[in-house]
Formats: sequence, C-alpha cells, structure tokens
Amino acid sequence: MATIGPQYPSKALLRMAPLSSAWDCINRSGLEEDEYFTDGIHDEILTLLSKISSLSVRGRTSVMQYRDTDKNVRQIGEELNARYVLEGGVQRAGGTVRINLQLLDAESDEHVWAETYDRPLTVENLLGVQSEVARRVTEALEATLTEEETARFGQMPTDNLEAYDYYLQGLEFMWRSFLERDILVAVRMFENATQLDSSFALAYAKLSLVHSRMYWYHLDRSEERLERAKQAVDRSLDLDSYLPEARLALGYYYYHGHLDYDRALQEFEAALTWQPGSVEILQGIGAVERRRGNFRVALTHFQNAVELSPRDPMVIADVAETQGRLLRNYTEAERHYNRVLALAPDLTAIHGLNAWLSIVSVGSITEARAALEEAADRGLDSVDNPFLGYAWVLVDIFDREYEAALTRLSSGSAVAFNNQWHYIPKALLAAQAYDLMNNPELARLHYDSAAAVLEARLREAPEDSRLFGALGVAHAGLGRLEDAVREGERGVDLLPVSKDAWRGLFRVEELALILTLTGQHDAAIDRIEFLLSVPGDMSVARLRLDPRWDRLRDHPRFQALLEKYE
Repeated sequence: MATIGPQYPSKALLRMAPLSSAWDCINRSGLEEDEYFTDGIHDEILTLLSKISSLSVRGRTSVMQYRDTDKNVRQIGEELNARYVLEGGVQRAGGTVRINLQLLDAESDEHVWAETYDRPLTVENLLGVQSEVARRVTEALEATLTEEETARFGQMPTDNLEAYDYYLQGLEFMWRSFLERDILVAVRMFENATQLDSSFALAYAKLSLVHSRMYWYHLDRSEERLERAKQAVDRSLDLDSYLPEARLALGYYYYHGHLDYDRALQEFEAALTWQPGSVEILQGIGAVERRRGNFRVALTHFQNAVELSPRDPMVIADVAETQGRLLRNYTEAERHYNRVLALAPDLTAIHGLNAWLSIVSVGSITEARAALEEAADRGLDSVDNPFLGYAWVLVDIFDREYEAALTRLSSGSAVAFNNQWHYIPKALLAAQAYDLMNNPELARLHYDSAAAVLEARLREAPEDSRLFGALGVAHAGLGRLEDAVREGERGVDLLPVSKDAWRGLFRVEELALILTLTGQHDAAIDRIEFLLSVPGDMSVARLRLDPRWDRLRDHPRFQALLEKYE
C-alpha cells in the first residue's frame, strides 16, 4: 500500500490535494517464505513512486500495517491522509509471476485504474512491471515527470535474478530490526547479491548502510567495519553517481562513522533532491541536525517525516525524543510516546523512555513504575534489555529501594547495559546501590569489579567515550580521586557537546557525578548548571529524586539552581 500526495517541501503539482496513495501488496502464493519477495516488490514500487517530485508517497512502515487489514479504502485513506490507494497482490509459482494492481480513489471508492501482469519470472519482467506501474500511476493521477525521473524509470539495477532475490532478502532483514543477528543476515544477503552481480549498485548501497549500522550501534566498532562500509558505497557511486540510495549510504557513513555532519548533510540533501519522498532521508537530516544542536530544525524534519509516514512508530519516536529529552516540551513528548505505544505496544524501548519521561518531567516514581509495569504485563523482557532493565534499576534507586535494584541487577546474563549512550556495567550500579545503603565493603568490591570490566573494554576500544565516564565513577568509588577526574575529563574530551550536542551531554553529567563523589562540589555544580541551561534531559525533577546527588543538597548554589530552573 502506498500513498501519493503533495510532496514536501514543494507545492502540489497535481490538481487535487492532498493527493495521496497507498500501495498494499499481498502475498497470494500462500507460502511464508515468499513474504520477503512480496514485501520487496512492494518496497521497490514504493521507492520508485517516492522519487517522483510531484507525488507524496506514504512510508513503508505506515502502509505495511494494512497488509492484512479488513478496513475499507476510505478508512485507510483517512488514517494515512491519502487520497488514492494502490492495492496489489503478488503470486510466484515456478517460473512465472503474477502481479495484479488497482488504483482506487479513497474518497469515492471508485477504480481509477487496474491491471494484471502475468510474466515469466525474470528480473527484466519484475523491474519492467515496477516501472510500468509507476508510469501508469503518474499518468492516472496526471502527475508531472521531469526528464530525469522519466529516464530513471527505464534503468535496470541488475539482470541477475538470483542476485535480485538475495537483494530482496537483504531488505527483509534490514527492515526487521536493529538487532545484531538481523543486521548480519542483511549483510550476508547483500554481499551474496554483489558477488553474483558486481555491477549491482543498489545492493552495494544497502550493504554500506548495514555496515554503518553495525558500527553506530556498537555491534562492531572496528576500522575494518567502517572500511567495508566505505568500499561498498564507493563501488555503488562508481556504478551510479546519481543513485539516491548511495548518497544516503554515504551520508550515514560520514555521520555514523566520523560524526562529519557537514559531509553527511551534503549527501543527504543530494539524496533528497533525487528522492524527495523519502522518509529515511528526512530522518537522516533530522538526526544530523540534532547532533549539531539545531534541535528545532531537527524537529521540523522529523515532523515532515511523520507527515509522509503517519503510522510509523520509530518516526514518531524521533519527534517524542526530541521534544522530551532535548527541548523539554514534556506534554508534546508524552502525546507522541502514547501515539507510538498505540501503534506498537510491544516496542520495548518506548516503555522505558516513557517511564524516563515521568522522572524528568514531574519526578513521579508512581507514573514511571506504571509505564514499566505496562511493559511487564505485555510480557516484554526487562532482564537484559538495555532500555527496560536500566530504567527499572534507576527507578528503584531513585525510589531508594536499593535491595530491589540489587535483585534486578543479579538477574540476566548481560554484564552491562550497553547502548549508543552508555556502557554501564551492572556491577557499577550495584556498587552505587551498596554505597547509598552505607555498605562500604560491598560497594568497594563491586566498584573494583566494574573497573575491571571497563578497563578490559578500553583495551579493545580505547577511544570509546562511554567507557571513561563510567570508569571515572568506579575509580571515584574506590578513592582514586585524581584518576577518576582525569577519566571523566577524557570522556568529555573524546565526545564534547560541540561534537555531539546530544550524546556529549551524558559525558558532562558523568563528570559532574565524578566531581560530586570526589568532593569537588562547586565544580560539579558548574557542570549541572550548564546541563540545566541547555536543551537536554537533565531536569530539576530528576535532580530532586536521584540520591546520587544527595551530597550536594545542602549546598546553597545547588539549592539556588533548583529554584532557578524549577
């Protein structure tokens, strides 16, 4: 299902607005193993339509929700703000494929156009049908095509059916999740595609993208991984320098691999020129602007992405995080988190983020626990999950229920809560809990254990800023005061706010905690004042709750800060 309408940022070139269309593709072979094939054909037609500047095509994630729906076309059109709905089915049998399609007016439920394609199963036929469908849709909607758009309709990314099949399988796993197991399968599928066809530019672009994803999510931070991402995108651009998917991949290489925001934006903006209806590209631009500290600019791009994909939980989550964790627009953040959970109630991380919002906005332990218990009621695992597990432990600590926090920390197999923001050994949180319980012997034992884990990690990743702040806290707990401050400052130096306006804030907060633990309270308050004065998720409500700041409570400057930023 696809949606077509006036494309942001240009005015509608069509006579009726908002002009939108949805492409709903059903697997009619009855075989589960053919789902990737059906979904892949669906994605490729969506992508073709999204490259037409006079159309606005609703995003993949939003429209895929209607694959097995019993909702009528009018309901779908209303929910997606879509004037037209393109429905279709794919049936693959032996050496043939049947693709049947119909374009419907969502307001009147009338057929605008319909066609059935029976073809021998070849790449030329599959891609030819996709191009013909895109052409017929634009003709039916009286859309305007540029010369470049018309020329690209006839291009063949590959003539190898097996390579194309591997490519479609790669798309399936690339979209499935950000888990390492799925990304690695996507890597293998795209590699298979490029080995079978060394001129398959599109497959090289996707291969680069998943390599960069491995690096960004700390699944493999090796230089080899980055080099593989660069080699793949370079090969893609050598084959087709105007391919928007390649420009998107190169943008993510510079963003995820080097935090080179200027180069990343240059590539994203080039990609958007050639694919103006891409949700992914708008997200990329928003993400980079967020790292540069241009939070309201970032929010605008995320909001535009939501217009294109109004039922995509992750796009809506970008808006929620920007509103709540940076701009402190807590009411808007709550509204968007609730919207995400209404669409995807099993999205584990959002329950954790919703709980965190209750802490930073109003300091409500009760509301935070309710959000986490909702996740538990849905059977979502919180033992090793980096969002839910960490949130549960922090809520227990903020509630001064230290025994409960220790019980949670003793469960599960993970050594640390590991995500792009933090690497926090469970032993470090246990040490802090024992410290707050006034049990210095057990606190020291766990600080020592945490330090050993972090030092081992640093030998493998000596430039990982996340590790220095955590190690500084561990060394402060062990009484190694000079080492602690030096490590906290090293974390800030490796990822200053000027380099990453979001993640850099966490390094400053870690240094503030280290300075608090080492008795340098004025210096700690200086950092806290900075964190309160800039966009971020440090808040007075959180400071009032968190017992790790108890050593500062009687300091006049600390009390004045709480009053100033209340």
